[in-house]
Amino acid sequence: MGFLTGLATLPLAPARGAAWVAQQVADEADRQLYDEAQIRREMLQLELDYEDGKIGDEERANMEDALLERLAIARERQRQERALAAEEDLAQTTDRAE
Repeated sequence: MGFLTGLATLPLAPARGAAWVAQQVADEADRQLYDEAQIRREMLQLELDYEDGKIGDEERANMEDALLERLAIARERQRQERALAAEEDLAQTTDRAE
Protein backbone atom coordinates (compact mmCIF):
# COMPACT_ATOMS: atom_id res chain seq x y z
CA MET A 1 0.00 0.00 0.00
CA GLY A 2 1.45 3.32 -1.04
CA PHE A 3 1.56 6.44 1.05
CA LEU A 4 -1.31 8.15 -0.78
CA THR A 5 -3.48 5.05 -0.69
CA GLY A 6 -2.81 4.64 3.03
CA LEU A 7 -3.62 8.29 3.63
CA ALA A 8 -6.80 8.14 1.56
CA THR A 9 -8.07 5.01 3.33
CA LEU A 10 -7.07 6.14 6.84
CA PRO A 11 -10.67 6.99 7.82
CA LEU A 12 -11.57 3.35 7.14
CA ALA A 13 -8.95 2.01 9.55
CA PRO A 14 -11.32 1.66 12.54
CA ALA A 15 -13.81 -0.29 10.44
CA ARG A 16 -11.07 -2.54 9.06
CA GLY A 17 -9.76 -3.08 12.60
CA ALA A 18 -13.22 -3.94 13.91
CA ALA A 19 -13.76 -6.35 11.01
CA TRP A 20 -10.41 -8.01 11.71
CA VAL A 21 -11.24 -8.44 15.40
CA ALA A 22 -14.67 -9.83 14.54
CA GLN A 23 -13.06 -12.32 12.14
CA GLN A 24 -10.57 -13.43 14.81
CA VAL A 25 -13.39 -13.97 17.32
CA ALA A 26 -15.41 -15.92 14.75
CA ASP A 27 -12.38 -18.08 13.87
CA GLU A 28 -11.72 -18.89 17.53
CA ALA A 29 -15.38 -19.72 18.16
CA ASP A 30 -15.29 -22.02 15.14
CA ARG A 31 -12.12 -23.72 16.40
CA GLN A 32 -13.69 -24.32 19.79
CA LEU A 33 -16.99 -25.51 18.32
CA TYR A 34 -15.22 -28.17 16.26
CA ASP A 35 -12.43 -29.06 18.71
CA GLU A 36 -12.60 -32.84 19.12
CA ALA A 37 -11.42 -32.74 22.74
CA GLN A 38 -14.09 -30.15 23.59
CA ILE A 39 -16.78 -32.25 21.92
CA ARG A 40 -15.68 -35.30 23.92
CA ARG A 41 -15.83 -33.29 27.17
CA GLU A 42 -19.33 -32.15 26.28
CA MET A 43 -20.37 -35.74 25.54
CA LEU A 44 -19.03 -36.84 28.92
CA GLN A 45 -20.85 -33.99 30.66
CA LEU A 46 -24.03 -34.92 28.79
CA GLU A 47 -23.74 -38.49 30.05
CA LEU A 48 -23.14 -37.31 33.62
CA ASP A 49 -26.13 -34.95 33.45
CA TYR A 50 -28.31 -37.77 32.15
CA GLU A 51 -27.19 -40.16 34.89
CA ASP A 52 -27.84 -37.48 37.53
CA GLY A 53 -31.36 -36.99 36.17
CA LYS A 54 -30.72 -33.39 35.08
CA ILE A 55 -31.92 -34.11 31.53
CA GLY A 56 -34.41 -36.54 30.05
CA ASP A 57 -34.15 -39.13 27.32
CA GLU A 58 -35.36 -36.90 24.50
CA GLU A 59 -33.10 -33.99 25.41
CA ARG A 60 -30.14 -36.35 25.75
CA ALA A 61 -30.81 -37.88 22.33
CA ASN A 62 -31.10 -34.46 20.68
CA MET A 63 -27.94 -33.13 22.30
CA GLU A 64 -26.06 -36.34 21.54
CA ASP A 65 -27.06 -36.13 17.87
CA ALA A 66 -25.82 -32.53 17.70
CA LEU A 67 -22.51 -33.49 19.33
CA LEU A 68 -22.02 -36.45 17.02
CA GLU A 69 -22.68 -34.22 14.02
CA ARG A 70 -20.08 -31.72 15.26
CA LEU A 71 -17.64 -34.58 15.80
CA ALA A 72 -18.15 -35.83 12.25
CA ILE A 73 -17.55 -32.31 10.89
CA ALA A 74 -14.43 -31.94 13.05
CA ARG A 75 -13.01 -35.22 11.77
CA GLU A 76 -13.78 -34.31 8.15
CA ARG A 77 -12.03 -30.97 8.60
CA GLN A 78 -8.98 -32.72 10.06
CA ARG A 79 -8.94 -35.12 7.12
CA GLN A 80 -9.12 -32.21 4.68
CA GLU A 81 -6.34 -30.34 6.50
CA ARG A 82 -4.10 -33.42 6.39
CA ALA A 83 -4.82 -33.90 2.67
CA LEU A 84 -4.04 -30.25 1.97
CA ALA A 85 -0.81 -30.44 3.98
CA ALA A 86 0.20 -33.58 2.07
CA GLU A 87 -0.48 -31.84 -1.25
CA GLU A 88 1.61 -28.84 -0.18
CA ASP A 89 4.46 -31.11 0.91
CA LEU A 90 4.33 -32.92 -2.41
CA ALA A 91 4.36 -29.62 -4.31
CA GLN A 92 7.36 -28.40 -2.31
CA THR A 93 9.19 -31.66 -2.87
CA THR A 94 8.46 -31.50 -6.60
CA ASP A 95 9.63 -27.86 -6.77
CA ARG A 96 12.92 -28.72 -5.04
CA ALA A 97 13.51 -31.69 -7.34
CA GLU A 98 13.19 -29.54 -10.45
